[in-house]
Amino acid sequence: IAGKGDLLHESIESYLSKYRQEISDEDVTIQGGIIRLKLHGRRTNLKSQLLLGFFSVGRAIQKSSYPFREVQIIIYYEIKESQQLAVTAGVEKVLKLTQGRLSSEQFFNEIGY
Repeated sequence: IAGKGDLLHESIESYLSKYRQEISDEDVTIQGGIIRLKLHGRRTNLKSQLLLGFFSVGRAIQKSSYPFREVQIIIYYEIKESQQLAVTAGVEKVLKLTQGRLSSEQFFNEIGY
């Protein structure tokens, strides 16, 4: 899985860099069929960061043959003290979002956010 993780990390990092979002090697992890992406953000743009995270992971998954079950995006942000938001979605829904078969509004409704 180490090689797959590196390729996924590169693909995700490349897409996120277009939106001035940086990630480190530890920010993309794969465990038990779940791919996790950790992002750092501001309280004011959590929904757009979630969308960017799911979309970038979805693009990377399309190029992968690894059987992922879920995608989890974790956003760390500050409001007086450190907080985090974790949202998980099934791979099928993430791929539909990435392929344009679900709008962002439909996607968030389906995952209950």
